[in-house]
Amino acid sequence: MPNVKLRPPSKGLGHKCEKILRSVPEWFGREDSLIEYVNEIDHLSTYTAFLDERLIGFFSVNIHNECSAELHVLAVHLDFHRQGIGKQLYRSVEEDLKTQGIKYVQVKTLGPSYGDANYEKTRQFYLSLGFSPLEEIREFWGEGTPCLLMVKGI
Repeated sequence: MPNVKLRPPSKGLGHKCEKILRSVPEWFGREDSLIEYVNEIDHLSTYTAFLDERLIGFFSVNIHNECSAELHVLAVHLDFHRQGIGKQLYRSVEEDLKTQGIKYVQVKTLGPSYGDANYEKTRQFYLSLGFSPLEEIREFWGEGTPCLLMVKGI
């Protein structure tokens, strides 16, 4: 997608990113969780992708310490799925994290034992970026919501 412009990280973007989250209810359909994510995005470094002046994707990153960071919440507007925007954004994030001396990136997603086809696509996306599944933790998010921790050395 040639007209996509990636912007450096900034904070305070929760309201703008909310529109993206609402475009993908298959992943962000729980209202209480969605609102919590919107509030968290305001305090996180958020990398964005714009088509002209329209926000079409974002990655919010939480730096845990001098060695590791987490892709905390991310989404690409449903109209722009499968066009390489998520991969472009991730590459930009990874390069920036490397310059900060970060050595490991992690992401948490719904585990395979849940059996959700949409999250299977999510896990495949992370695998395509070089992430490896580390552990599925059944108790992390509560009963019936297994968390898969995935990691990548950068």
